[in-house]
Amino acid sequence: MKKILARGGIEFLAVFLGIGLSFYVEQWQTEKDEIELLKVDCKNILSDIAEDIITINNIIDKNQKILGAGRKIISMVIEPASIDLDSLNKQARKLGFPTFYGITRSYKLSYSTGRLNLFSDTDLIKEISKLYDHYYERLNINSDVYDKVGLNFFNSFLHRNIGYTRDVPNFDKNEILKFYSSKLFISEIGIFNRRVSFYLARLSETNNQLLIVKKQLEQYLS
Repeated sequence: MKKILARGGIEFLAVFLGIGLSFYVEQWQTEKDEIELLKVDCKNILSDIAEDIITINNIIDKNQKILGAGRKIISMVIEPASIDLDSLNKQARKLGFPTFYGITRSYKLSYSTGRLNLFSDTDLIKEISKLYDHYYERLNINSDVYDKVGLNFFNSFLHRNIGYTRDVPNFDKNEILKFYSSKLFISEIGIFNRRVSFYLARLSETNNQLLIVKKQLEQYLS
């Protein structure tokens, strides 16, 4: 009887250990698979970031030229007697309000699976989260504001007042010069220039964080 019980206990223990070992192996394999999937996630995020770095630098370059043109316009119109309308119009045609919205699809996918928080490096998570949850969110808000300011400046002010010059061949140049040298125009172009300057600061901050995350991702994947 004792031998039967002993043998039964050993068999139970063997089954128990077998189940436990099987569970451990399965859990280990699952975590290994998740880590491999995380590496794929990180490669995709890195690809998005590489693309965003090219885009944001193009947007920075365009806005720097716009700010330069805006400042040159102010320097030209503060002396109404010496305004060169052709030069002024040339600078005005350089104005615009190009905005940047980062690619977030790969980050959102990895975050939704939980892999990014469970299996990646703490410092890496911190920097990636800062990029997408702080810098991108803040830049998106500023991009929306910049769009509104730009549309107001062009559609509600510039085009409404002198947009007809594109279609009217013999417009009154003195009337246009009067518009450009008015306190209202100088005020509006000043407001627009400040918004461009603020937006460039946000772009630069985001670009710096993109470079930080890019470096950390490359180190993590190496």
